[in-house]
Amino acid sequence: MRFNLERSTDFGTLAAARREALGLTQAQLAAQAGVTRDWLARFETGAPNVTLSRVMRVYRALELEILAQGDGPI
Repeated sequence: MRFNLERSTDFGTLAAARREALGLTQAQLAAQAGVTRDWLARFETGAPNVTLSRVMRVYRALELEILAQGDGPI
């Protein structure tokens, strides 16, 4: 799955789409990722102030990886 992340809310949208494609409930994914269901619901709907460490835990549980692309050296 390829997904362009252009806005901060896109991270949650991607997680929700992947969760649904895997047939997981929010409660199931939250348990696998070590976050609360309430936090996951807020993340999926684009609530501000989500922490990157929790986002990465959710992405790992969904087996998603983030690849950076660019035109030149860093």
